[in-house]
Amino acid sequence: MTDKNGIEIKTGDIVEITGSYFKTDNGFYFVERSEGDPGWLGSDYCLHKISKRGKISQAKKNICFWPIAVFISDRAKTAEARKWNQEHAEIEVKTGISRAEVADFFKEMADELTERIRRDSWNFGEESDIVKKQVNIQGYYKSVSSAILAEA
Repeated sequence: MTDKNGIEIKTGDIVEITGSYFKTDNGFYFVERSEGDPGWLGSDYCLHKISKRGKISQAKKNICFWPIAVFISDRAKTAEARKWNQEHAEIEVKTGISRAEVADFFKEMADELTERIRRDSWNFGEESDIVKKQVNIQGYYKSVSSAILAEA
């Protein structure tokens, strides 16, 4: 998927959402997961809120999806918000924002898989599909972190 300027959006990018129905969805995010990532079955983007300086948000509601998902109980308002977002919400890849914390985020995700891989190796064997999948995901997270650091 591309942003409003035709730039391909990929995992690790910083993006800005504008024009959404709910103003809390507007702001800066980094792309945590995107279609085709190992371990991600969604066809959308999972976005994690950040500040203008690249600091990762610790707020309770710091996750968004693109296309924007609407999670409210009022059916009429949900339909109105979805229609509004389709017509008005835009996403744009941003540069010039520090991605050091984002690189650390992906490195930590890779590091957290080490123990799981070790346990799965004991339980299922090192050549099992489960272990191979986790190793593939870990390698992907490491590559995203390395790519971000290389661009800095």
